[in-house]
Amino acid sequence: MLKHVVTDYSPTALVGGVFRKGGINLIYGESGIGKTVSTIRSLNKEGIVPILLDYDNNDSPSTNKCDYLHINGRAFLHDKDATIPTDKVIIVDTWVSYQSNYYGSREGAPIEFLESLKSEGNTIIIVAHNKGIATKKDIPDMDEHIVNHLSAKLFMEYVPGKTTAKLKTSESVDVIVMKCRGYSGPRRITNWMR
Repeated sequence: MLKHVVTDYSPTALVGGVFRKGGINLIYGESGIGKTVSTIRSLNKEGIVPILLDYDNNDSPSTNKCDYLHINGRAFLHDKDATIPTDKVIIVDTWVSYQSNYYGSREGAPIEFLESLKSEGNTIIIVAHNKGIATKKDIPDMDEHIVNHLSAKLFMEYVPGKTTAKLKTSESVDVIVMKCRGYSGPRRITNWMR
């Protein structure tokens, strides 16, 4: 048993301030809130130009006013000879569209393919939606056993402004860091990348 003691620890590194470098990360929230563009802007702020594996018909980088390599995700999945990138940040947008396109294109489960991309030194960021449950909005539309083993789990939510006799607050779009190993900043980031 003692020969298996862990003594070598890799330093924790984050990209975009909230995503675990070299891990599989999740950012999720309601449709149209700006998850993809905000994620790309957080990376661009650090000089990182991510690869966007697009399954969601995103607009061009110039329209979105950010910089990324825009890849047709469907074509990439079905091309068995596609070059697998190394040491990049890869955004998969969105999980449900990726998952439905995955079957019939490659062997194994969709998360296994993302694990294989990760094994090439890539950082993976999955964009997903939340389930529309009235009592609890911070539940992603992914299998629970996958979500529980991700490096980071970030929930993006719209917070409407309020006006009372004593207080007036502005609306914002916040990121709530539900889980991120190595992250030590605030758990709620107000108006993230706005």
